[in-house]
Amino acid sequence: MGANQPRLELFIDIFEQKNQRALALAELEPPGLVEAILQEFRELEYLGDTPASYQLLRANDQTVLDDKRPLNKQHITDSTRLILQEREVPLPEGTQRPTRHIYMREQQTSKVYKLSWLPAIIGRPGQNQAHNDWVLVNLSSHRTGLRVSRRHAQISESHGNYFIESLSSNPTALEDNVGTWTLLEPDARYALHHGDFIHLERSKIVLKFIIRTEEQA
Repeated sequence: MGANQPRLELFIDIFEQKNQRALALAELEPPGLVEAILQEFRELEYLGDTPASYQLLRANDQTVLDDKRPLNKQHITDSTRLILQEREVPLPEGTQRPTRHIYMREQQTSKVYKLSWLPAIIGRPGQNQAHNDWVLVNLSSHRTGLRVSRRHAQISESHGNYFIESLSSNPTALEDNVGTWTLLEPDARYALHHGDFIHLERSKIVLKFIIRTEEQA
């Protein structure tokens, strides 16, 4: 189905993967193309699985494509170059944008959480809890998510460096990229580096901390 429908030869910048060739149905709307990109480039470990989190731009004029119009109705022709871009989300009060693109990847399900603001809380929402809108890594839907504290841990940034601190008596351990484990103590901050793993002990959930460098962007 669709084999005889008109297609467009496009070239798409998918973060550090530049000028990736794609043959897209001319009548495809941008969210459909984004979905295909996310499926094709799953090896990029910071790439999520929700098309609505991304948008496409025309490279020549930086115009954001209209999600509700087909590609061929938006001045898209053969050899058009597009750019895949993450959508910005509103900042909760009391937070700020991180200075770099940072993410958490849950290792069992490969679900990716972009840390769009800091401080960011790892845990589960709770209306009677402080800073409910800071919960960015929401693990409530995970198979063992009910073993995660509502306010489990917090990620923050200071002078371009990232840190994690425990907010709960629920044990959390940090594993660095050489395999050294550190059990997080209350009321203490620990440096967080690209490739570190955060182990939520009771739930057996493991989160990988990822920094997408400016060279990749």
